[in-house]
Amino acid sequence: MDAFSKTNNLMEINEINSEHLNTYKYKNLNHESDSDYTVKIARTLLIPIGIYPLHGSDTNLSRILVRLQTIMVFGLMCFLLIPHLIWTWFDAEDLKRLMKIIAAQVFNSLALIKFWTLIINKKDLRMCSQQMADSWREVESEDDRKVMLKNARIGRLFTIAYLSLSYGGALPYHIIMPLAADRIVKADNTTQIPLPYPTDYVFFVPEDSPGYEMLFVTHIVISTIILSTNCGIYSLIATYVTHACCLFEVVCRHLDHMLDDGIKQGLSKQLTGIIQKHINAIQFAETLEKNLNIVFLCEMVGCTIIICFLEYGVLVDWQDGQVLGLMTYVTLMTSIFVNCFIISYVGERLKEQSLKVGEAAYSLNWYLLPKEVVYDLILIIIRSSQPASLSAGKISDLSLEGFAGV
Repeated sequence: MDAFSKTNNLMEINEINSEHLNTYKYKNLNHESDSDYTVKIARTLLIPIGIYPLHGSDTNLSRILVRLQTIMVFGLMCFLLIPHLIWTWFDAEDLKRLMKIIAAQVFNSLALIKFWTLIINKKDLRMCSQQMADSWREVESEDDRKVMLKNARIGRLFTIAYLSLSYGGALPYHIIMPLAADRIVKADNTTQIPLPYPTDYVFFVPEDSPGYEMLFVTHIVISTIILSTNCGIYSLIATYVTHACCLFEVVCRHLDHMLDDGIKQGLSKQLTGIIQKHINAIQFAETLEKNLNIVFLCEMVGCTIIICFLEYGVLVDWQDGQVLGLMTYVTLMTSIFVNCFIISYVGERLKEQSLKVGEAAYSLNWYLLPKEVVYDLILIIIRSSQPASLSAGKISDLSLEGFAGV
């Protein structure tokens, strides 16, 4: 009798342990550090200029401070760009020099467009950032977390590559090349270093010391802010798109492992969770397309124009034997090529990952499943036949084919 009761007790304990294991839910204890790792570069670059989507709170004081911050940054950009445009179109006489600086004007103008695009769409992009943080918090397994970390590393690698090339080419253009250029001879037979950006300030002429030196440093600071704006927005885009890719990849992983434990009860509930993840991934990609297609258009069209003028600068400096200028233009041109390639690559990868969801659904042993589950899989396959994609101003999709055209 004692042995029989002991056996019953052991069976009850095993049942309780089994139920406990079945109801156990994975918790990502490192979700804060994982989320911080994903957005750290973009946040570092965009918070100082006030356009990071999660920058500021919903209080009135915070809104006022953020608006003042963005107005101040925009004013500094205009302080550099407007006099530069005035000089270009009204005062420039050297056509060769004019052709070489148009690339910088296009680059800076694109920065202003992207700057205001992020401000206008800040609400939707904030929701994307919050959804990214929620995804790290609600990840369901360590394998899912590894998939997300892999995609986060890809986005970070792209960002570091672009930042290295951009700062490596732009800073010499703004600092070293003006210092190494021929001095300007003034009317009183004194010389001065040319400004990084030739400008025509209509209401004042800062030619004397120390005003001229202060203006020189101001040009360097503002051009660095503009460069950081471009790099920060690019980093945020790379982070968003690689996260969208990982959402589709997680859906594929869940479909691949749906029948690991065999055909059993609860498949409909399991498939419901997979479908919800698929819907979230589609909605996330559609939000990116809706709010960033103008930025993608600026990147593709603007980079094409910039490459043309940078190639002109390479040819001119090659002919004149200007080694420093030649290396600077080659580095800048390489960074623009890399920028176009990465934007096109992540667009292509997003489309491929969304198509793989349908392939994963079809690869299941669906012919052994209950009829109602098969019908649900058919809907997944049909929806996946229309892949998520990113477009350049809704004109053309971002793809490697588009990059080849550039």
